Amino acid sequence: MLAFLPLLSSSAALVRIEPDALHHTPATLATHGWSIVGPSSPSTMLELTFLIKQTNVNALEHLLLEVSDPTSVKYGNHLSTEAVHALVEPLASDTAALRTFLAGHAITTLTPNGDALSVDVNVSTAEALLSCSYVSLHHAATGIAVDRAIGGYSLPTTVAAAVDLVAPTVRVPPIKAIRTTSSAADPHALVNDPKTLRALYNVGDNVTSAAPTNKAAVTAFLEQFYAPKSLDTFYSLFCTSQPFSCGIGNDAAKTVVTKGDAPGSGIGSGTESMLDIEYITAMATGVATEFWGFAGRSPDNKQNEPMLKWLTLMANTSDAEIPKLFSTSYGEDETSVSSAWADRLNTEFMKAGARGISLLVASGDSGAAGDKGCGPNNEFIAQWPSGSPYVTAVGGTGSALGGGENAASLSSGGFSNRWARPAWQKAAVDAYASGSTGASLPPAAQWNHTGRGFPDIAAQAENFVVVVDGIPLPGVAGTSCASPTASGVIALLNDARIAAGKSTLGFLNPLLYSALTSGLNDVTSGSNHGCGFGKGFPAVKGWDASTGLGTPNYAKLLPLVMALPSGGGGSPCKATEFCCPDAKHCLTPTATSCAKDASACTAAGQVCCPLTKICVIAGPACVSPCADQNSYCCPDAKHCLTPTDPGVFCSDTHPCATKTDVCCPLTKLCVSVGAACDPTATAKPHWA
Repeated sequence: MLAFLPLLSSSAALVRIEPDALHHTPATLATHGWSIVGPSSPSTMLELTFLIKQTNVNALEHLLLEVSDPTSVKYGNHLSTEAVHALVEPLASDTAALRTFLAGHAITTLTPNGDALSVDVNVSTAEALLSCSYVSLHHAATGIAVDRAIGGYSLPTTVAAAVDLVAPTVRVPPIKAIRTTSSAADPHALVNDPKTLRALYNVGDNVTSAAPTNKAAVTAFLEQFYAPKSLDTFYSLFCTSQPFSCGIGNDAAKTVVTKGDAPGSGIGSGTESMLDIEYITAMATGVATEFWGFAGRSPDNKQNEPMLKWLTLMANTSDAEIPKLFSTSYGEDETSVSSAWADRLNTEFMKAGARGISLLVASGDSGAAGDKGCGPNNEFIAQWPSGSPYVTAVGGTGSALGGGENAASLSSGGFSNRWARPAWQKAAVDAYASGSTGASLPPAAQWNHTGRGFPDIAAQAENFVVVVDGIPLPGVAGTSCASPTASGVIALLNDARIAAGKSTLGFLNPLLYSALTSGLNDVTSGSNHGCGFGKGFPAVKGWDASTGLGTPNYAKLLPLVMALPSGGGGSPCKATEFCCPDAKHCLTPTATSCAKDASACTAAGQVCCPLTKICVIAGPACVSPCADQNSYCCPDAKHCLTPTDPGVFCSDTHPCATKTDVCCPLTKLCVSVGAACDPTATAKPHWA
């Protein structure tokens, strides 16, 4: 047991962290199926993660939108994981403050994760660290048990200023039962299986992966496991007799790799997890797929925060290994998460998007209402994380009488009460919210007319057949069906771009609301449900708050995504040129300095570069990938370089005066090496 050695006096000021976290009582816990068993055992082990405050988050968002906007010259120039880490790296003083605090409690064994620190402690030590009390919680319907500090937690002032939050603490994980739909008189006319879905979304029988490096993934949380035998059974029932195959050769072993702390199992896998892996692989023929499972406890039985484990593992997986698409069927009411938790996860979502990773999230199954109905004033409750502006929310559709699709009443959709409407969806959503599309909208007092609208797209969400523990389960419903279905289509679009040497699609939303709209099937009938038996938001022509922009049509989307800029990132200039923000052109350096006299550039075509103070020859236009206006990017360095002695050339006989500076081989100037400006950069330049 780790001893508690007070770092500060008992009178040291404490600051409550996540003060707006949902206040749990026995009554509120009971509404979600949880009960308090009693105080946590002091010896119960926790993997406690401290999320250190990040820097340059606004710059990260700016870069994300630049590389995701199809009208930007930087479209597809995604950042490397090293560049993302360097951009948001916490202040050294914040990291030092946290380490000093932990050392004062005799904790010196730490696991750094860039902008987070994890420590393995027992409950007794955690309570001393966080000035809190943990209780043991039990979920009767599933048997899942967790320990949480439901009364809140605090940190000393200096440490509180250095971290966003600590987990697992106040957040009690949501657990939802899988939905089922009743059978129709002719159930075969409505059943969704790989054959019907591929036909509905125009995925041809011969469409298969042509890019061996392409990977997609699904996530699973809290005792949701993967069973290879069930996936093989699913393939044998629905794929082997078809003109198409599912996964890689209808073979689970060839198709799926597991990651995380909840690997594959024989039985007890879970309907949710098998639904996700079965349908993403059924839609994305030939695409290697990973199952990222997080049970909420590690194999050695330490409890952790499962969603946080996913995000930290994603952030620290190399660009070569990371799947470029994730489908997540997890959600809860927007009001159930603290602002600190939501804001930090938004940054993690942005980090993924900036790297070219698409995040698709099921919008939820509560219609316009929350998981337990509407608010006290009959107001609608948005969902999280589908209401985040940095993920692609997937709503649900059903089969309309006479053919086509309509909005599924269960499809969560509406308007966030936390995040304003992003620019990329403003025109489409403003038209709906204003009533100009002709929609008969719910009373104005029930929803936020200026919030981020969701979902963004939709897919079928009713009457799925899922194989669980080797047994086909019919009538499965929910947007948990829609997200992996839509994700499989997007994975194939990624595949086509990768095979053609182009960038992945990355953060999808700016694309969906502009260049890809015509590749979606507009859904114009039906509605999600509202409060009680009331209606929510109706589906209409264009965007709506039940089905978003519509459902994917692979054959229509393919030429649209292939016509997008190639992307790829890095310096847009040739190996003998460099690009800087001021010039906005690729520049070929010369051996003439213009530091003292700009007129020194007398040769034809030469000008004096203000940044480097050397004469250069201007070439094609470029947009520098360096955010720092005092830096330039060249193909050899793959990092932003800041001249430290402009106009003064360096060489072997005239080295740089400062030990931390290096001589750039291209410009022959002393430079300091900054963040990566090329997504392929893995280390500092070889000459640095």
